[in-house]
Amino acid sequence: MKQRLPAHPDRAWLDKSADEQLAVLRAGDPDASLADARRQVAGDYGYPSWDALIAYVGGLGPTGRPTTRPAHLPGLDAIDAWPAFTPERPLKVLVSACLAGMLVGVDGSSNGNYPHIRRLVALPNVDAVLFCPEDFSFGTPRATPDIHGGTGAEVLDGRARVIASNGEDWTDGMVAAAREMLARAEKHGARLAILMDISAACGSQVIYRGARTNAPHQIGQGVCAALLARSGIPVVAQRDYLTLDRILRRLDPHHESPSGLKDHHEIDWYREYFGAASEP
Repeated sequence: MKQRLPAHPDRAWLDKSADEQLAVLRAGDPDASLADARRQVAGDYGYPSWDALIAYVGGLGPTGRPTTRPAHLPGLDAIDAWPAFTPERPLKVLVSACLAGMLVGVDGSSNGNYPHIRRLVALPNVDAVLFCPEDFSFGTPRATPDIHGGTGAEVLDGRARVIASNGEDWTDGMVAAAREMLARAEKHGARLAILMDISAACGSQVIYRGARTNAPHQIGQGVCAALLARSGIPVVAQRDYLTLDRILRRLDPHHESPSGLKDHHEIDWYREYFGAASEP
């Protein structure tokens, strides 16, 4: 099971943890390396790599809270600086089809109801292209795919695989779907993508580490989200409420923003699950 980070982890603590883990590994395998130990420590805390764990800890402020936004999210100041979008010159966006109500979930459903996404897509100054990469490659209904051995980035680099709940290897089909999703986004001129989080295809903040029936969550992106982000297209999850609200406010001058909105990486569940300290 995934362990919880201490309240105020720092690089010195991480290095000490890796050294201690190395001693444990070498007790059973004298050839174990520091890289092996670091990989073990990162995995124990739910991170896909040592670099990812270091990046997370390096972004924590004095209270143990992240001080920086994930790089895949569009900056709030950048959203405020967008031009005025009109029906003639709309905001062009790529959207996971299920978020807009299309019945393309693994069980033939829409994976829930997301009125804030549907409202955004329906605005007259928004031009959305809807796409479900899993439906594109595997049809609907289908088995449930998850990433084994890493995150979407590792799948793209050939270091992890996508395995469906029926045991089939869907790696090639998922990569093909990611490339098609990127092609459609680029053809449409999408300024950003709004995708279903936790999906092995579209997850942008959190995915499963292995088959979801018994796997913990990990910080990371699905295959399609990783390719979009790698290609310079910002990705927003349906749970990034602060960012989505800022987009709605930019598009609709009559929009009233509720107080207390947070993006997915700022909510209590995320911080508690991945080990960040609670509010003092």
